[in-house]
Amino acid sequence: MNRKGRYYVEPQDALTLLAMALMAAAGIIRIIWWVLWPQELTTVWTTVTQGVLPLVAAALFLLLTPLLGKRALWTTSIPVFMGVIFFITKAAGFVWWHQLLCTALYLLVAALYSLTVFGILPTQRLLIPLFGLPFIYHLVVQDLIQNLHVYSASQWLREISVLCIMAGLLSLSAGMRRTDSKSAVKS
Repeated sequence: MNRKGRYYVEPQDALTLLAMALMAAAGIIRIIWWVLWPQELTTVWTTVTQGVLPLVAAALFLLLTPLLGKRALWTTSIPVFMGVIFFITKAAGFVWWHQLLCTALYLLVAALYSLTVFGILPTQRLLIPLFGLPFIYHLVVQDLIQNLHVYSASQWLREISVLCIMAGLLSLSAGMRRTDSKSAVKS
């Protein structure tokens, strides 16, 4: 199989391990939130989209990255798509224009990430600002400037979980390596 142009990650690379640690932290924080504030999951829909979906996506990411990240990184597009669905449903409470912008960004994330890990577009460099800029915006503008004293403990746990997801994908993207014709990835 010609793997030229495909991306992979080394399971023991520091950036891959950091991505996995951040995704595990996101899942653990989401579980803590769910246990402490179960009343916030008021319907089956919110339970599935805000509770189950991000946990399953994180678990799948944690399984696929070390097992298949070196030879089939494209499999991580599955939990990324699941995360995109989580983020889109999370944005449902925003004003219409913010929801529209967020949905467009999340769909762009899914498309560029998938096109990169499938080796269709050499976009790994684009993934870094695609994950990094929204992370910085969330952290600095949305969290520290706008909501530092407004968020409840429940909101902070959910936000920290989201920041861990974003930082984990940023770390994984920074750790991606591209195969070339001279050095194929050995399984």
